[in-house]
Amino acid sequence: MPHKFFLLVLLFLFLGMAQMGHSQDRNTPSPKIAFLKSVAVPGWGHHYVDKSSWERGKYHLGAEIVLVLGYVGLSIHSNNIQQHWYTYGRSQAGVTIKGRSREFQLAVGDFNNLSAYNNYQERSRNWDKLLEDKPENRWQWDSKKKRAEYRDLRTDFEQIDQQLPALLGMMVLNRLISGISAYNRAKKREENTSLATDISVAPYRMNQGIVANLNIRF
Repeated sequence: MPHKFFLLVLLFLFLGMAQMGHSQDRNTPSPKIAFLKSVAVPGWGHHYVDKSSWERGKYHLGAEIVLVLGYVGLSIHSNNIQQHWYTYGRSQAGVTIKGRSREFQLAVGDFNNLSAYNNYQERSRNWDKLLEDKPENRWQWDSKKKRAEYRDLRTDFEQIDQQLPALLGMMVLNRLISGISAYNRAKKREENTSLATDISVAPYRMNQGIVANLNIRF
């Protein structure tokens, strides 16, 4: 399942951040950790780099919340329609739909019974598509209206189910963009820190008097 793989990736990212965190200087945000944090939770990397100014991170976090809620809502809706579809096919057509091939599920919605389906395939010379005449393959619709309702349920389920991978893709894209943005911000801050000028004045005594030593470090 795509969502299970997604959770495994997030777990891997958390383990990677924990390992790198042991050797990281708290005063200087690590670009790698900023990237991984935002990939795990969009916006987290921005907060890690600068807690006082992470508006861009809040945008990615908000988008993630909307996408997650949308995914959960569609998943629940898809599951409800699927169960209704299975139950309707069993009660109205007298055949088990769950676990059957998509070709069989389509055939149940397109023909009134097994005999009509096989007759059509014989006329079309589609010998490889014939279904064996056995109890688990025999369905019977009382009316075209009921068969149309079954077909609508199947279509609704497939349309919603096809949207779930797209939402997962959008979540992945949001994480990557957030991660790259957080990485760049941490990298810029790291470079600014390394280029900062350190000026110190240290007096020391010589025979001729006191001399001030000016030390400039870049």
